[in-house]
Amino acid sequence: MVIESPVPYSVDKLDNGPITKAQFPCKVGNGFTVSQMNAMAVGEKQSLKFKGSAVHGGGSCQLSVTLDTEPTADSVFKVIKSIEGGCPGVGGPADFDFTLPDSIPNGKASFAWTWFAKLSGAPEMYMNCAPIEVTGGASDDSAFQQLPDMFVANLDETCKSPLNKAVKFPNPGSELQDMGTADLEAPTGEGCGKTGTAPPSTEPGAPTEPKPSAAPSDAPPSAPSGTAPAPAPTTTAGGVFAPGASGAVPTTLATKTSAPVGTGAPAAPPAGTGAPSSGAPSSGTPSTGGSSCSENGAIVCDGPDKFGLCNNGSVVFMPVAAGTTCEAGTVAKRGYNGRIARPRN
Repeated sequence: MVIESPVPYSVDKLDNGPITKAQFPCKVGNGFTVSQMNAMAVGEKQSLKFKGSAVHGGGSCQLSVTLDTEPTADSVFKVIKSIEGGCPGVGGPADFDFTLPDSIPNGKASFAWTWFAKLSGAPEMYMNCAPIEVTGGASDDSAFQQLPDMFVANLDETCKSPLNKAVKFPNPGSELQDMGTADLEAPTGEGCGKTGTAPPSTEPGAPTEPKPSAAPSDAPPSAPSGTAPAPAPTTTAGGVFAPGASGAVPTTLATKTSAPVGTGAPAAPPAGTGAPSSGAPSSGTPSTGGSSCSENGAIVCDGPDKFGLCNNGSVVFMPVAAGTTCEAGTVAKRGYNGRIARPRN
């Protein structure tokens, strides 16, 4: 997923992958070309819109602002709204409203959207930034500096968001939209307190990581190295996520009964159109056949090569990930003990 509105920096270089510590903040390697300035008046309703379809079962998002027009690793982002659960959507992308508080000073600044996906296969952080020009705001930044700092996690081992849950922010601020998904869980780690900048290196004697340049780069974004694949997540109703080939998580088997073709609630769009992850879903297209089931969130097998998730009594099938098989309500490795490489697009 990427933001479509506000219009982000460097639209022609925007990618939908998770952000790494070297790319923090805002995928700095893409630069800060102003494709379109987003004029925002304090107190007026603004709209957050997304492009893409791989919502990874939702999760939690924050909207933040820094007064820097070309943010660096030392920039401090202040939270203007937190959305816990169901962001950026569950069955597909949703739109969200927000307003700028009157504490934000007038002038140019940078807006940030951060996302901690629920079913990404491993703890990840996504981030897009956009140029904004504020009117009707404060004459100084004294009140703005009192807003909570943006939550930062999954850039190293000091703070991790929960797997298969929507993160509950340690300090969401006064503007909190609780989507009522009942799947919230606090992050873990000593670095999960008040944050807003990239965490420092925690290895004893390790040199300080150089700050990334704000200038555009032709080199592709670097991917995290040495990260072992995470266990395939369990799922809940409302979103479809193909468990990866790294292992299986036992789950309750739903009772499969026949139903007319094409019935049942539609599954989430197939992965591959949104951000890839270390537990990347299968890129296959869901089966057009549908079935009914008895238990929300349960995995239903349609032979060894297809699976579906029970979603409010219905299930739509799609191919399992390469190297896995569906049997007895579990998607597991197909007799392969080596590591399966998952390319990132």
